[in-house]
Amino acid sequence: MRIAIQKNQRGFTKRWIKYCEGNSIEYILIDVFENKSFHQVMNCDAFYWNISHENHQDMKFGLQMIKAIESAGVFVFPSTEQLWHFDDKIAQNYFFRLNNIEYPETQIVYSLDQAKSILDNAQYPLIGKLRRGSASSNVFIIKSRRQGLKKVRKAFNRGYSLYNVVSRYRDVLKKSKTFNKWLKNAVKMLFRLLVPPSYAKHLPKEKGYFIFQEFVANSGKDTRVVVVGDKAVALQRRTRDNDFRASGSGLLEFPNDKLDKLYIQKAFEIVDKLQVNSMGIDFVKSLSGRIYAIEMSDGAPSERFLDGASGYWDKSLNFIKSEINLQEWMIELGLNSK
Repeated sequence: MRIAIQKNQRGFTKRWIKYCEGNSIEYILIDVFENKSFHQVMNCDAFYWNISHENHQDMKFGLQMIKAIESAGVFVFPSTEQLWHFDDKIAQNYFFRLNNIEYPETQIVYSLDQAKSILDNAQYPLIGKLRRGSASSNVFIIKSRRQGLKKVRKAFNRGYSLYNVVSRYRDVLKKSKTFNKWLKNAVKMLFRLLVPPSYAKHLPKEKGYFIFQEFVANSGKDTRVVVVGDKAVALQRRTRDNDFRASGSGLLEFPNDKLDKLYIQKAFEIVDKLQVNSMGIDFVKSLSGRIYAIEMSDGAPSERFLDGASGYWDKSLNFIKSEINLQEWMIELGLNSK
């Protein structure tokens, strides 16, 4: 077995390399954006790429490249079935709707007149979303028609950048424990206001549509379940102070075997309907106890994201105590495919 790994310093890459080296698995590092390097993948049995929504090359060309590699018979992680809805709340919503997956009532509009009609008849508060954005960026709570009009007019005019400076640095500034640390972070925020990151400059603004979603009153947390093969690992994220958003808060809890098994059951069902071997799904439970799927992604925000869990769930909904290393399990999916 010979594995190709996309060369970068982000995310899962280091753990993939460590696992290969520790288990005498032959691997090479390649760069698919270099022509000579790209063709090396054909000499391998599997290819691994931690595609990032904060890399404009990954987002512009990753899905197409992976489809081409798949067509040549190489096992690819993530697969195109994991990627066609990556960082795309519209695609995910249509998938949930057409596959009878319970999710909050959602309306997607493609004109300002449609948006105004919804705002005229809405029950507030209401959630507003854009197709792309991570760590709760480009997700808004709309408390009035006037507030909603401001959001949708921007969506159908100049649009929204993928990099929301205020959203990114609000928590960072709050968590600064000393004035010097706060000042340092404030300078970074000012710099990013003037000089956005590369992906925000190269990728288009989000505009020409708007997503309205029912506000689901809950206990102040959401649940992320990540399935890899026949294993599922879960954590919960608490919302920020005086905020409704949990994604990106960094306030993590690990309920382990105390977690409601219905989350795990729903996660495995979604993975089966997607016909994939791995997926992370975000859920929220209403105050009445209904569990809704909110979003999904092919991986996790960082390589250590779920390390604090004390075990995983199997498909029979048994909790098994174990050390957690999602990246090792991902490599094993490729090894077991041959």
